[in-house]
Amino acid sequence: MEQMLQTEYECRQCGKVVSIEQYMKDRYCPSCGTLLIKPLRPKPWMFQFSPAIYRWFDRMRENKGTEQWLTSRHVRDIHAGDKVAIWASGEKAGIYAIGEIVTNPRKCPLNPEQEKYWINKEDIYKFEEKASVTVKYSRVIIDRPILEIECRRDSTLSDMAVLKQAQGTNFSLTRKQWNRFIELIDLSAA
Repeated sequence: MEQMLQTEYECRQCGKVVSIEQYMKDRYCPSCGTLLIKPLRPKPWMFQFSPAIYRWFDRMRENKGTEQWLTSRHVRDIHAGDKVAIWASGEKAGIYAIGEIVTNPRKCPLNPEQEKYWINKEDIYKFEEKASVTVKYSRVIIDRPILEIECRRDSTLSDMAVLKQAQGTNFSLTRKQWNRFIELIDLSAA
């Protein structure tokens, strides 16, 4: 069972983090007054893109640096330090990368370097209206993805939200699913 020493508490409303000492004095956020909770970190997520909308594969071939992702759903739950798997929808659906979220969600115009990869340039406005995060990739596995068919056959991965309700960009994962991705990625690299 995963255990971690909790030395901080977090406001689920505004995201402010306070020390355990501050929490023992007052269990409410000093910024907004919301009850503080123990953060469950890092949380695993899946971010999905459609190759018909965003040329992610081209971008990865040219630049595997950090990348900006919309966080329309779960915006209050996604935080810097959380883990992320990248899922491509469509004909060759599957997991093509894993990484870490390096910024908390915030409204921010799209990184200009990424703009050229958007097929419909009109969609870029969403980054100014909705929160986004920056992701740093630790493994990009374009040549050896974990395809949808393999996920559907796997007892741990077969109940992933992206397989049940494919609409959306952000999906939560269980720690067990995340650990299974790592295991499969390591096996494919051997």
